[in-house]
Order: sequence, then structure tokens, then C-alpha cells
Amino acid sequence: MVDAVHSNICSCKSSLPGAAQDIIPYARLFQMSEHEIAEYEANDQQAPLQYSYYEFLAKGLHFIRVLNYNSSKQERSSFKSDQPYISFVFSFNGISLFINKTKNTVFADIRQNQNGLLFISNQVFENYWEAETGAELYVINMTIEQFKRFLPRHHPLFETFDSSLKENTPVLLNEKAIDITPRMRSLLYDMFQCEQKDHYKRLYMKSRFIELLMLHFQEYESAYNSAETAVSDNNLAKMYEVREIINANLTQPCTLLDLAQQVGTNECYLKKHFKQAFGTTVFGYLHKQRMERSKEILLNEDRKIAEVARLSGYKHASHFTTAFKKYFGYLPNQIKILFLSLFNSTEFTYSIEMLYCIPA
Repeated sequence: MVDAVHSNICSCKSSLPGAAQDIIPYARLFQMSEHEIAEYEANDQQAPLQYSYYEFLAKGLHFIRVLNYNSSKQERSSFKSDQPYISFVFSFNGISLFINKTKNTVFADIRQNQNGLLFISNQVFENYWEAETGAELYVINMTIEQFKRFLPRHHPLFETFDSSLKENTPVLLNEKAIDITPRMRSLLYDMFQCEQKDHYKRLYMKSRFIELLMLHFQEYESAYNSAETAVSDNNLAKMYEVREIINANLTQPCTLLDLAQQVGTNECYLKKHFKQAFGTTVFGYLHKQRMERSKEILLNEDRKIAEVARLSGYKHASHFTTAFKKYFGYLPNQIKILFLSLFNSTEFTYSIEMLYCIPA
């Protein structure tokens, strides 16, 4: 066994009361060799005992347990990693908030007796822990490579994970925290109380971790499947706000990141909830609104194609013409010819209605 040192394991002192603003360095957190392990344990020396702290580190896996014995407290700790990783958080009798310091927003909220999987980017983030007497906080950090081994591409968590990894954006992967089951609690206690040594302890800790991950995947997939088409009132309100932003800015460039930030969500959940709410993608809706607006302008105003393109959010008239033809089936400059043809029809009113729906 290798002694826990600052170069291999994060400094415990920064996690304990009195040093809340120190940034805990994660530079070499996951650079252990295959059979190397490190442990660290600390208890305060006051009577009665106030807290205890335990760390276990092996290749690809970092286990932490903090226990608050006595009075209620609030603590803040800042963390920084040189690479993204996954954090598996379990909270008992306490509240754990994770704050993106770059944007000063809460990206994960783990309440009493809940757990969550967090994607942590290589940016500074802050953990705020509000602990009652007897509160316990368990954190299992793992490398991206380790997590990928266990998360299949068809699992409902994969899209959020993959999107967050590409965007390097911290997020609670399971969208909202999940209740801790009795079996999960038992496994966490087994990890903390493990009496195995050296190589056998590493195997034991990893086996319990894999089972915890399996239980979380099952719990999330079950909850996801039972409410796959449901959107919460809060998220639905955000999607209507997104739609209003789109409608009011059809001529402006639009990105998922901008829209997500304006309503307080992330890109993955924006894509998911928007489609659930309106039955189409964000860009599908934007495209439809731009095409319908361009047709209305062409019918009711005397403008050049280049100007209509600009008013519909296109920089180049050729791109607009191609999109218009693909959407409606005829070129923009043909719409007046179609209008005149329909105008000469004996059923004028019916013809005008047809113009607005053929062949969209």
C-alpha cells in the first residue's frame, strides 16, 4: 500500500472546516498505477467528536466519506481537475449543492437521502454542504474511461453524458436526484467498513462500486421509461419561453447553448424537453417559422428575394432559395405566379387557403 500524499490524493485539509475557500487540486487524482492504492483517514481531536473523514484511491476510482457527528454546519469547498470526470454523490441528512463557478449557477442539487451522477468538467466548481447532526456524504469519483465501460449507448443517460462531454459542461446526468435504496446504503457501508487489505481491498471496493452503478442505472431507466413523455411544469414553462425567444428573434443566429442558458437549462435537456413539448426539434421549429414568415412576406410585401432571405434569418439568398424550394416545393420567385393563377380561380377564397398549405 502506498501512503496518501498530496501528489496522489487530494489534500484532506481543504475539505475540512476552516479552509473552505481553498481549491483542492485534482491534477493527479486518476494517475495511480494499476495495483497502487492510497488511503487517508482523519478525525477531529475535539470532544465530543465533530467529524470524520475517509478517502480511498485506486486506479480510476476515488472513494470519500465525510460524517458530521455533532451540530449542524454549512461548508463550502472548491475543486479543480485537469480533466473531466464523473462524480457519484450520496447524501444522508444533508443537502449538497454543486455550483458552476464560471457561470455561478447550481448544476446539481442532491437532497437528503438522495444520490446523483454528475459530469464534472475541467473547470473550478464549488460544493456547498449543509449538514445536520449525523449527516453523511459519500462521493465516488471515477474517470471518464471507467464510466464509459459501464454505460451502454442505448441507455437513456448516454445522450446527456455524451452531450456534456462534448460541450465540457458540468451537469447532473440523471436530471434530478434519485432516492437512495436500502441496498445502496448497505453497499456504501460495506465500502467504508471493508476489512480487506491491499489488492483484495481494491477488488472489493470496485465490486461494490460496480453494483452501486448498476442499481443507479436501473433506478433511472425505470423512472425514465415510466415518464418518458412527461415534462414537468417547470420544464414546460422553460420550453414555452424558448419558443417565445425563437419567435421574437427569427432573423438572429440561434444556438442551442444560447437558448439553454437564457432559460436556465442545458443543451441536452433543451433538446429533449422541447421535442416532448412540441413534437419537433428546436431547429425544426425554427426552420418552420422562418419558412412560414418568408412566405407571408413574399405574398404581402414587394421585396427582393435577398431582402426576404435576410428577414428570414439567412445571410445568403442562395441558401434561402434552396431551403424554401426544399420546404415548399417551389422557388420563392414562383409564389406570385402561383398567386395569380389561384387569383383567376372561380373559388378565390378556397384558392388562397390552398396557397398557404400547399405543399408545406
